[in-house]
Amino acid sequence: MSATPGTVAATPSPPADLPWLGIFAVLMGAIATTLTSRLTSIGLADVRGAIGAGFDEGAWIPTAFSAAQMMIGPLAIFLGRVYTPRRVLLAGSVVYGLAEFLLPLAPNLPTLLFLQVVAGLGSGTFIPLTASFILTSLPRHLWPWGLAAYAMNIILGLNLASSLEGWYVEHATWHWIFWQNTLVAGPLFLLYWFGLRRLPVDRDYLRHGDFRGMLLAASGFTLVFIALDQGDRLDWLSSSLVVALFALGFVALGLFLLHESMLDTPSIDFGLLVRRNVVVLIVLVLITRFLVTASNTLVTNYLIQVRGLRPLEVGNAVLWVALPQLVIAPAVAWMLGRLEPRFAIGTGLAIAASGFLLATGITSQWVEGNFSIALLLQAMGETLELTALIYFFGHHLGPADGITFGAIIQTARLFGGQLGTSLIVVFTRKAEQLHSNLIGQHISIGEPDTTARIAAYARAIGSLSQGAGHAEARGTGLLAAAVRAQSYTLSALDGFLLASSVAVLGVGLVLVLREPPVIANPPAVPPCIRPQPRVRRQRHRVAGASREPVR
Repeated sequence: MSATPGTVAATPSPPADLPWLGIFAVLMGAIATTLTSRLTSIGLADVRGAIGAGFDEGAWIPTAFSAAQMMIGPLAIFLGRVYTPRRVLLAGSVVYGLAEFLLPLAPNLPTLLFLQVVAGLGSGTFIPLTASFILTSLPRHLWPWGLAAYAMNIILGLNLASSLEGWYVEHATWHWIFWQNTLVAGPLFLLYWFGLRRLPVDRDYLRHGDFRGMLLAASGFTLVFIALDQGDRLDWLSSSLVVALFALGFVALGLFLLHESMLDTPSIDFGLLVRRNVVVLIVLVLITRFLVTASNTLVTNYLIQVRGLRPLEVGNAVLWVALPQLVIAPAVAWMLGRLEPRFAIGTGLAIAASGFLLATGITSQWVEGNFSIALLLQAMGETLELTALIYFFGHHLGPADGITFGAIIQTARLFGGQLGTSLIVVFTRKAEQLHSNLIGQHISIGEPDTTARIAAYARAIGSLSQGAGHAEARGTGLLAAAVRAQSYTLSALDGFLLASSVAVLGVGLVLVLREPPVIANPPAVPPCIRPQPRVRRQRHRVAGASREPVR
């Protein structure tokens, strides 16, 4: 059954026959999930144009995929317990691959949305089940490598999407935004087939398991997620749809909590949340997800809005975050066995904070190369911090906590990313409006400085315009564009300051973390490195010895 005080001493699953294949499966499945979601968002304009969907209609295309992932998360935990992770992941990879192949062939928006939901249901099994796979099936010496692969996917997938989408549009067709995932699904199926252990079906859990509770949790989280995803477009609480989604979602979550409290053996062990450090660790996971989202969103939006770059050109900048992961992640895995986890978490947050602070030197003249050092520092810090964080989290879990761990990681991953995106978008939009208003107060028609600036613009483009009136009007437009560029730049600067402040807050939370509690029969997790106390070297005076005064 599930994790309860009576079952915490359960025996963990035996190790996988080919654990390295399991690690590659974790990496590929997690990258595919993150990359697909990000690619759909970045390539949304091309997809909308291909099926003739408007802006408001097309906004539901990425939401359908991510909401389906949120929906299947808790249910995947239940299904994995019954039918084993191997069977569920194999089925998920097949469903995901077929749906992604059919998506570019969709004749209209409803069909496309349906296939997006199917693809999300298939890929939504990857993260929660592979997270519990790391905890329960990898041998102890490979635990840091599995976690490093898991942490690497978030940053790698988010920052590869711009380059891939731009390359597909420039050199191929938009169809490959989806078809590339079909090519990933095939190797993923083979990795799951050979890398995950074959276990029998748990028919007793099928009869007595809490499917109703998992369905309530899935429905509640999904409704709240959709409200967050569509809230900014629909103006939040001014929209009756957003209010209804929030209300129904919180009601469903309340019923889920009530239902679980009435069970002798709940599927989700809420006792885990009251263990030492666990709530702080969950908050740190959310902070990390916010920082990763901020790294990608702030730079991407600035380069598009201020510099007018295309997705392929934007992708060249964020590759400074993506490609170093191939070196950073293995280095972090090696370091985890040699560093105290809390020190690694704090160090990673401090490095990320320094990267965000370095980016506050931004001006409207910055191009993609100016962000390289700042993005590299952010990539190093976020990978170190997230890997060490999940590694330290594992020392708070017993062998029966794999289900709860997978549910927490999936929920924190999706909600952290969505909360981060919503917060960054709303914050930078409000900041841009504030700066635009403040700058505009110093620009008045008829003032000498304003007139001289417009005249300079008019002279610069005079040969490209017909008549003095047209040149002056275009000069006024250029002045307005300059104000807008400065406002976007300052809002990006404020966003980097916000991210650095959040990272510093994370460092403060690390300082309150204590030693992990003692768990009966803990899983095969390498023990934490303990800092060795410094031994003071004392000088012992020989008995009877005396110092003679210097003459």
